[in-house]
Amino acid sequence: MTKESFLENRIKDSGNFPKVVLLDTVNYCNLRCSMCFHGKMKREKGYMPWDLFTKIIDEIAEKDKNTRVWMVFFGEPFMMGRKNPSIFDFIKYAKSKGMTDVVLNSNATIMDEEMAQKTIESGLDAIYIGIDSFSAETYSKTRVGGDYDRTVKNIEYLLKLKSELNTDSPKVFVQFVEMDINRAEKEDFIKFWQEKGAIVKIRPMVSWAGKVNAPNLILDNENRWPCHWAMQTMSIVNTGDVVTCAVDLDASFVAGNIKENTLEEVWNSKLKTLRQMHIDHEFSKLPDNCKNCKDWQAASSEYVEVQTKKQKICAE
Repeated sequence: MTKESFLENRIKDSGNFPKVVLLDTVNYCNLRCSMCFHGKMKREKGYMPWDLFTKIIDEIAEKDKNTRVWMVFFGEPFMMGRKNPSIFDFIKYAKSKGMTDVVLNSNATIMDEEMAQKTIESGLDAIYIGIDSFSAETYSKTRVGGDYDRTVKNIEYLLKLKSELNTDSPKVFVQFVEMDINRAEKEDFIKFWQEKGAIVKIRPMVSWAGKVNAPNLILDNENRWPCHWAMQTMSIVNTGDVVTCAVDLDASFVAGNIKENTLEEVWNSKLKTLRQMHIDHEFSKLPDNCKNCKDWQAASSEYVEVQTKKQKICAE
């Protein structure tokens, strides 16, 4: 894919329904990562109610079963591992409705053997695990509060269990957010996890709409293009509020609430207005959290596949 076609694809309006829906099933985390604003979140901690979750999934399944559903984006899903209903019940429900692309973000620090087994049994399509380091020393500075050796062991067990069960699902991605502190470990990280059978995801740092310093984001509004996340994704927090995007941690702009409206209604009202502002390059008219945000230039990742060991760039 050429750079031009890549950019054209990533800034295209998805139309009457989002291509990706992110759900705040749990909105808090057990770590205090250096590149994340999560520790300063002002919203009340909580979980998404079951009836709200099922309402959302039912509509997505009716509209387009191929819509990608992120089961969590602000928090750590395995904190719901032993709740009732658990994160696995949430995943199973989505899969029971015929959803084809149900994915999970996690730091895997508390994903024990029982949870690894349930992850596979749930029918999850893919899991993205943030590690960002090849050494315990760097990990302690980036994934603050986690245990590097334990995390690696947890992921190795998941990969081993998949092999023993002879199953392709879920696909296991290990993520490396590239920063000054870990850049020297990038190639070792790729080699190590390729040999373990995981797909490596390398992604740029985001600023959480200016709340964290991200020196890699060097472009300004004069060079700005429409944000991929704004054009194709819908982010729903645990209360049902729909926010601008996945870096609007404190829900500073609310486009509507799914308890009161359908996803399609919200997508085609205030969010549509925001998308048109992006298309028309009227960035000065955007909500404050979006107006001066530079994270639009970080909405892509490189993937190093296990079999081919070739790198590809994807918008997400």
